[in-house]
Amino acid sequence: MKKNISENNTVSSESSLVIKNFLTILEEHDKEIKNNPRIEQREYPLEKIIDIKNVIKEFKIRRKKFRAVDDLNLTIYRNQNIALLGSNGAGKTTTVEMIVGIQKPTKGKIEYFFKGNNNEKDIDSAKIGIQFQDSSYPQGLTVKDVIVSMNKIYGNKMEPSELSDLIKIFGVNEFLYNKAASLSGGQHQRLNALLAIIHKPQLVILDELSTGLDIKVKSRLVQFLKSFIKANQSTLLIISHDIKEIENLADRIVILNKGKVVFDKTIEETKEEFGSISVCLDKYI
Repeated sequence: MKKNISENNTVSSESSLVIKNFLTILEEHDKEIKNNPRIEQREYPLEKIIDIKNVIKEFKIRRKKFRAVDDLNLTIYRNQNIALLGSNGAGKTTTVEMIVGIQKPTKGKIEYFFKGNNNEKDIDSAKIGIQFQDSSYPQGLTVKDVIVSMNKIYGNKMEPSELSDLIKIFGVNEFLYNKAASLSGGQHQRLNALLAIIHKPQLVILDELSTGLDIKVKSRLVQFLKSFIKANQSTLLIISHDIKEIENLADRIVILNKGKVVFDKTIEETKEEFGSISVCLDKYI
């Protein structure tokens, strides 16, 4: 009995030590991240598609101002796919919402250089396709209704045969006649990703594409989207925590911390400096 008590005390002491040590590591890591300096705007010898200049976005929370995006400068270039990364609250989603016009900057400006833009430097939402994690659809509409309606709204950019093939590639044929409002998380992701490219946009934005998808479906969609983006001469902006997804789809990594850019390098430069993407993310996120 005494032996068992002694063994239990030893185990308890060792587990407490592990907890304390790990907490210390976390605190040191958080302190290091907070001290990451803002970096200057990185310029690439490529054609601009979007230019974000000195953008600030503030929200009022309980009468106090919260700065979600802090004097952000970022240029998105044509055919250079970006992984926009950062921890929760880093400003990724707010930045994307400003790019697509859902939110307006408190200060600064965003200029657009889409091909065929009627108003130069102004947003044209028809040139952007976005897949958000969260979305809602009208009650009563089937998945097919939603797809057909969206294709019609965008001027039937997808031919019927193309649309039929796309539905199969995304696995949406498995629930094509289900009510869109009652889909599971993974089904929502597949439908949302399909709708993001249905009008063959110049900029495609994917927000955590892999969430809720099984390995087989995820691998298929990543392979297809990579080929489609290239063939359509689109530019991709992804928000993701999936290393393989980032490596397969992105050409450049931009990391945000508290609404400011703390890292901006190509995939090749990142691997050369850190050995792997994951080591880089461990340092900055």
